Amino acid sequence: MAYLSKEALEKAGFTDDIQPRRNSAVISLAGMPGTGKTTWAFTAPKPIFYQATDFGDDGVIQLVDGQVIRPATGDYKLEIPREYRAFADRKESDADRKAREGLLANFVHESFYVPFRKDYSKAIEAGVRTVVWDTALEIWEFVRLSVYGREATNRSDLQAEANSKFKEMIRLASLHNVNLIMINRLKNKWDSYYDSNGNVKWRKNELEFEMQGYDKAPELVAMSLWTGFAPPNTFTLEVKKCRGHAEWVGQTLPSVPFDELMAMLVPEVESWA
Repeated sequence: MAYLSKEALEKAGFTDDIQPRRNSAVISLAGMPGTGKTTWAFTAPKPIFYQATDFGDDGVIQLVDGQVIRPATGDYKLEIPREYRAFADRKESDADRKAREGLLANFVHESFYVPFRKDYSKAIEAGVRTVVWDTALEIWEFVRLSVYGREATNRSDLQAEANSKFKEMIRLASLHNVNLIMINRLKNKWDSYYDSNGNVKWRKNELEFEMQGYDKAPELVAMSLWTGFAPPNTFTLEVKKCRGHAEWVGQTLPSVPFDELMAMLVPEVESWA
């Protein structure tokens, strides 16, 4: 087996050094309401920077052991002005609609994306160990709106820009060795079938679920977990993805705290503190 020398690699601007696996992870956490998503996320290493667009923390955040940081100005729940919204009875030309969509995109960019991205960067620079997005679905929707409003479009340049803005924020956590936990909800799948006339119809599958939100998130995370609850008091975590340890995929485990779970799934990392 041949090798290039260190000198040749350095001269070409390359390296073959492999660093130990870092003690941080980008995690997708999804589940139905009441299955312990936010509670589990708050077991991650502290300090935690909590960026919420949802109402799911009350009654949970008060029980957290350790420091949870939030913006002093509040959360990121955005109220879109009526003049930027689409209504079935709105009478407008195609040009007027496009202009309105542009105003909506500018409003969401300035009112949500800019402060959200600024707070996220400042928290990482301040030294937080974990960032929690609750929920990542709403964050993705606002990022998408900040590029092209609500307008349905096939313009690949706009889709690429929205994807790039969201991916860049996800990757920022990895670059700075910070845990990022993206909380999402699950929804029922819809199955297609043919009716008696041969027409394609759709019906809700009551037994199978899928994650809501950014469809490319599973490609960007190191771990994907689904929370579950079995009455009267059993919370679970199902491993959907585990980078580097695929033997865990498909297994359902008791809902143990972050550090205990990671010690099982990523044993080569000695400490997640």
